[in-house]
Amino acid sequence: MKQNKNKKKGNLLISNLLYCLLLIVYSPFLKAQSPINLQAAIDTALKNNLSVKNEKLKAEYQKKIIKTSASIPQANIVGEYGQINSYYNDNRFGASQSFNFPTVYINQKQLLNEEWNSSLLNVTIKEADTKKMVRQSFYLFLYLKQKEKLLLKNDSMYANFLEKATMRFNKGESNVLEKATAESQRGTIAIQLKQLQQDIDIAKLQFKLLLNTLTDFVPTETDLKLNLDVNADYTVINQHPLLKIMEQQKKISMISRKLERSKLLPDFNIGYYNMTMQGSGSDNETYTSSTRFQSVQLGLGIPLFFGAQKAKMNAAKINQSISENLYQLEKNALQNQYQSLLMQHQANTIALTYFENTGLKNAQLIFETANKQFSNGEIDYLDWVMLTNQAINLQSNYMDAVKSYNETIIQINYLITK
Repeated sequence: MKQNKNKKKGNLLISNLLYCLLLIVYSPFLKAQSPINLQAAIDTALKNNLSVKNEKLKAEYQKKIIKTSASIPQANIVGEYGQINSYYNDNRFGASQSFNFPTVYINQKQLLNEEWNSSLLNVTIKEADTKKMVRQSFYLFLYLKQKEKLLLKNDSMYANFLEKATMRFNKGESNVLEKATAESQRGTIAIQLKQLQQDIDIAKLQFKLLLNTLTDFVPTETDLKLNLDVNADYTVINQHPLLKIMEQQKKISMISRKLERSKLLPDFNIGYYNMTMQGSGSDNETYTSSTRFQSVQLGLGIPLFFGAQKAKMNAAKINQSISENLYQLEKNALQNQYQSLLMQHQANTIALTYFENTGLKNAQLIFETANKQFSNGEIDYLDWVMLTNQAINLQSNYMDAVKSYNETIIQINYLITK
């Protein structure tokens, strides 16, 4: 008997050692969830998000490409051998280079500089988009967790109701309808919980994708509501990165037109040539192949057929008008959107005030009164279920109101670049 007891202790010790060994081996693969607040989540996303990184790389590319503004054509190297000047075989070599008018290079550099500025603005708008998406994902997760908490609380309440209904049914104190009602109510909650858990898992994946980190961060916040300092001044919209980009496009289209116009200016060409001239020269001297003669060539390229270039200028003028119209169109759209969001925020605030001052208190009162009257036999189970579901709906609608309230503020903050 004692031997069996020692054997059991030995087996238990081995099992514990194996468990500890497995825990050590697999501990690097077990990811603990790390809480993170909103500001830390935004900072992490701006640092790691691949879309933001990509826009920064594009800006760096545009900065490097500025050095190509003075792109000069390849030099032309020529060489000749044969009877160039007389019966004797002479040789000749030379080099020539063509240049655009300096104004062309100045305009090209200005255009590339403005395109670089535009790419920097693209970084700011990508960062603004990332902030908005992080806030949306962050508060969506908090909303779903609050919904889950409410459902778990209601599941516990209906589990207790089902247990009592089953006991009364077994004792013959109630009919099967009460028991079936309790089972159906709990079954409905179970289905909602399963769907909600899937939504939570999807929200976590989206949140992790935005942050682009191996750490399994979980949003956490003491205040489930965002705060907003309402500003009815619509001119704050003018600072939105999207409008700045549209304004930058206006500038780019204007410089593009200047560039096309400057291409009508003449080109320059310069060349140098070196050759032999064997035989008797005009000075009655005889020259051999060891004597070399030099010359310099200067040329001016004047456009005779400029129809195509004028068409490009006219197209650039139209493009400039398009940019100006798009800017005004986007500005009007953003101002209207901002005005609509302020009105929506006002309506959300009224709804939220009702729930916080009246609705939630009524829900708690309905819960307490319904439970008390049901226990005292003053109402039947159908009345209890109806009243309980009414109180649950009030709490659920409050969470929906908070969600709508936060979403509106997130959109407003996006428009005023906060």
